[in-house]
Amino acid sequence: MLRALPAARDQTLEQKRADIEAVASHGLDALGVERHRQELPVAAEWLLVPGREHDMVTVYLHGGGFVVCSVASHRDRAGRIALAAGGDGLIVEYDLAPDHPFPHAIDQAVAVCRTLADEGRPFALAGDSAGGGLVMSTMLALRDAGATLPVAAVAISPWVDLTLSAESLTTRRAIDPFAHLDDLPACVDAYLAGVDPSDPYASPLFADLRGLPPLLVQVGSDETLYDDAERLARRAAEAGVSVELEEWVGMFHTWQAYAGELEAADESLAHAGRFLRRHVATDSVENARS
Repeated sequence: MLRALPAARDQTLEQKRADIEAVASHGLDALGVERHRQELPVAAEWLLVPGREHDMVTVYLHGGGFVVCSVASHRDRAGRIALAAGGDGLIVEYDLAPDHPFPHAIDQAVAVCRTLADEGRPFALAGDSAGGGLVMSTMLALRDAGATLPVAAVAISPWVDLTLSAESLTTRRAIDPFAHLDDLPACVDAYLAGVDPSDPYASPLFADLRGLPPLLVQVGSDETLYDDAERLARRAAEAGVSVELEEWVGMFHTWQAYAGELEAADESLAHAGRFLRRHVATDSVENARS
C-alpha cells in the first residue's frame, strides 16, 4: 500500500498535506478518549480519559518533515501512548515550514512545556520522525535555559541528523516502503532556510546531550532513519543519559501510524507508554523523598 502511493517529488506541498489529512485516523473515539482544543499559547489538542486521577501529561510532537502532518494525522498514536502512560495526552499543532522555518517549531514546543511547568503539571515528551528530532531539540532548549525538563521522553524513528549523513538513508532505501514518501533534502531546505544543518538544535545528534532525562528510542530494522536512531542512542549513553534503544524487526519508518491494524504498532506504542509510566512513578517517589 505504501509503495503504491505517489512519490514525494511527484506532489506539491499542498497535495501532500491534503492527502495526509484525508486519511487521518479517528480510532481514538472507540477508546473513550475525549478531545478539546486549547491555546497554550500554541494551538494544541487535549486527549483526555475520564477518571484519570493524576496530572501527568504526555506532550506529543508530530512528524512530517517539519512541512506536513498535523494534530489530525497523529492524534491516534499520541492518544495511545498517553493511555498507556496513564495520564492525559496533549498534541501540539506547531506551525509548519516553509512559512515558519527553524527554530520556530522548537520555540513553540518550549512554550507549551513552560506553560505546563508553570501550572505544576509533570510532563513527558514523545514524537516521531521530525517530531522525534523536535523532542530532542526541545529538551536541549529547556535544559540550556534552565527550565523544567520532562520526566522522560520517547523518540520514535527520530530524524536527528539534517546533514543527511546516515548511511542507512541509502542502504535501507530499497527495503523501507515509506522511503519514497519523504523528500528529505527538500524538507531540510524548507525548514532550515539556509541555517547550517549541523547546528545542534537543528540536528540534535551533534549536540551535547548531558543532563537530559531518561530516553526511549524506537526504530524499525528496515527504515532509512535507522542510523539516526542508533547513533542518537549511542551518543546519549556516552553522555550519561539513561537510554533504551528498541529495534523492531521488519518494521519500516513510523509503522506506529497503523495502530489498530498492525500488531507491532499497537505493541510499540504500548511499550512507549509503559516506559513513560515507569519513569513518572520513579520521579514521583524521588520527589516525595526530597
